Amino acid sequence: MPPKRPRPDIDGLSRRANAAIRHVEDTHLRPGATAKALAMWRELLDRPGRWLDGDAVISPGLEPESARDTLLDVTRRLPAGPRRELERLLEPLDDDFYRRTTPQVLTGGEDRAHWWWQREREL
Repeated sequence: MPPKRPRPDIDGLSRRANAAIRHVEDTHLRPGATAKALAMWRELLDRPGRWLDGDAVISPGLEPESARDTLLDVTRRLPAGPRRELERLLEPLDDDFYRRTTPQVLTGGEDRAHWWWQREREL
């Protein structure tokens, strides 16, 4: 069995929060899933412009919104303290996404917890 490679901590989070995230990844996801999802969410928001462009090719599971789903999953599984830390890290990113997108027309029955899927990026 190859030796485990150390996973880098997520900047802006305490050692305790990073340890809790590693535990969630080890028991429910895959190693490094949180850092990868956070990088994907940040990459979307690093795009220039007032509005976020839609992706030319849509690949299920590879959209930034899927990465945000992963971050929600991790957040829900964390103890209270680490959860608040991760939420504080996500809050300005989520606010930026919300400001740079427009609402979709809703039909009712949408999952409000996944609000990022109910926002339109311009093409």
